[in-house]
Formats: sequence, C-alpha cells, structure tokens
Amino acid sequence: MSIRLPDLANWPLPPHQSSARENVRLLSPMSHTWELMHIHLLWLEDCTIRYGFDNVDETLRHLIYLSNSEPIKNKRLIFRIKRCLHCHVGARGGQHPKVSLTASVHQFQWLYLQNVTDKCGIASVEKCVRIICDFYQSRVKEAANTGESDEERVGAGRRREREIFGTRRLEDERFAGALSKWDSCCERKDREKQQSHLDMKDLADDPAACSEQASISAMARCQVGRGSASYAVAVGESVEETEARRAKERVIEESEEGKKNRAFIHQVLFM
Repeated sequence: MSIRLPDLANWPLPPHQSSARENVRLLSPMSHTWELMHIHLLWLEDCTIRYGFDNVDETLRHLIYLSNSEPIKNKRLIFRIKRCLHCHVGARGGQHPKVSLTASVHQFQWLYLQNVTDKCGIASVEKCVRIICDFYQSRVKEAANTGESDEERVGAGRRREREIFGTRRLEDERFAGALSKWDSCCERKDREKQQSHLDMKDLADDPAACSEQASISAMARCQVGRGSASYAVAVGESVEETEARRAKERVIEESEEGKKNRAFIHQVLFM
C-alpha cells in the first residue's frame, strides 16, 4: 500500500535521511483508529466531498499538514492555549461519546503528532488530532458568525473553509472540479431560498447541538467568561449576587498571581 500520491505532491517532504530505507519508511502509511467527536467526523466527511479529496484519510492528513505549517505563534495558540469552543468542553464525561475513524497518516506525520503531544503535555495523540480538528472547525464557525445578514455569514464561513482546505491545492484538478460543483450547488440553493423564502441552515450551527438546557448547564460549569452576562444567566444569579461574586473574583484577578498568568498568556499569543 502507498499513499505517496496527491497530498505529498502539495507539501514539503520531511528532511532527507541518511538511508534510502529510512526515507521510504517516513513516507509510508500508518493506519490508526482515531477517536473523534461526532461533529469532527461529520465535518471531515462533508469536506472530503466538498473539496475533492480522495477519502477522509486525505482530508485528515491535510489538517495535520496545515497545523505543522503554521507559524510558531499559531502553533502555541492551537496546542498550548486551552480554548472553550463549544459545550463539549464543559460536558459531563460520556455525554458526547466519541466515534472511531480508521485512517492512514504518513509516518512522519505520526512522529510530528507524537512530538507535539509530548512537548505540549497533551493526554494522547488522539486528543492532539481532536485539538487540530477543533481549531480549524472553530475558525470556520467564527467566520460564519460575522456579518449582518444570513447571506454574509454563510458566505464568510464558506470562504474561510475554502481557504483552509485550499491551502497548497490551487493546482490540484480535483480541488478545482469540486469547487465548481460546490459553487453551482450553492447558487442553486440560494436561488431556491429566494423563491421559497426558506431559511438556509447557518454554517455556524453545531450538528451535535445540545438542548438549550444542556448548553446552559455546560456554560455554568465552564470557567471561561465568568464576567459575562451569559454566565450569570446560566448559574441563575441575581444582579446583586453577580456583583458580590465579581468583587471576590476581581481580588484574585488583580493579584500578583493573576497578573503573572495574564502576562504568560499574552507572551504565548503575541511574542
């Protein structure tokens, strides 16, 4: 079996090794069963068709390539900063069961994932891949939440997703062909929407969406955004209770330890 085909033609090869056998080994495939969130798998499957990849394996490898090509500052943001992206983060253990995907990556990609996992203190290589999927999917959702109208938001999400999966693939005929089909499909759906006045599903919707109560419960357990109004609503606080809680929290935030932690986060993001 060989996966020395489309994706290796688009990305830099790993450094040349001292022996031909080692070069071959690094480029050879390694099959592994990855434990992903259901929303990750749905997204990978959709993008495989939407952007002309041969299979989900290649789509996953593309994201791994992309994460490795990011500048150091972005890699720190991906792997060292704990992000609250959606309610899965604050969910109870087992509330959102993972699904299995058996997919092949290159040996040199496996070594890269192991290196990131060890250096960044990530629990496992599988979690490292989930972090990568989460990061790029969140960029699409973030873009799809900008703009004043539904059309602007949907268009922004499409452009960001196309940018992610089009990196180093502009000369790939499969990508160009898939885009042509996708654009035609989008134009047809937009026309149908105008004719029927039906709402188009927002790209920012989570296919694994929780109920409203589950989302509020997860928000209440989350430690991000404790100063926001949404957090106060989630925990059912009155205005007076929120002010009392925030007064105590500000003491901690303004302490030397709090300032030191904020300085560290700033250094990771911007240095």
